[in-house]
Amino acid sequence: MLKYFVGRFWFLLIIITCSWFTLAHTELMSWNKQLIAEGEYWRIMTGNVSHNNLIHWLMNVATLVLVYFVFDDRLSNKHFMLLSISLCIVGGGLLWFARYDEYVGLSGLIHGLIAYAAMVDLLTDKKRVGSIVLAGLSAKLLMEQLYGGDPWVTDLIGIDVAIDAHLLFAVLGISFALLLWWPLWRNYQLGT
Repeated sequence: MLKYFVGRFWFLLIIITCSWFTLAHTELMSWNKQLIAEGEYWRIMTGNVSHNNLIHWLMNVATLVLVYFVFDDRLSNKHFMLLSISLCIVGGGLLWFARYDEYVGLSGLIHGLIAYAAMVDLLTDKKRVGSIVLAGLSAKLLMEQLYGGDPWVTDLIGIDVAIDAHLLFAVLGISFALLLWWPLWRNYQLGT
């Protein structure tokens, strides 16, 4: 059973383990604009797996596990890995242009993964599921942009909800899906 679980979900276990170990070292791993400018470039990546506190970590890991299991039949471990690394690097770089001086958490990555997978569903054989997920994600992002993050969540995690990171990573996830899947979809639609 353990062999099956590790073989089937190895990348999820890697993310959970890395984010658990960075929990005690958030000050060394967080995305920090000033320190990145001073040459601590690893923070572009590690800020996406660092967390403010245990509650923040638990909320993000629970959501990531849910996303992983929902889209498991469509995205392999290698696909999740390449997509997650790409989202963390590109998204972490683009956070430079957001209004953050510091950022921590998996939530940006999670929004990117959801947007990517939903867009892939929309472009392939699960159009209804993709449409529903994208509509729900869009409504959530719009509410966050209009009204800010949930104050209850802010109180739990001890920092403001990273609403701009959520939007940025979601747009990035959709962009990655379009770049990778649009040519395949177009060929399928044209019958070539």
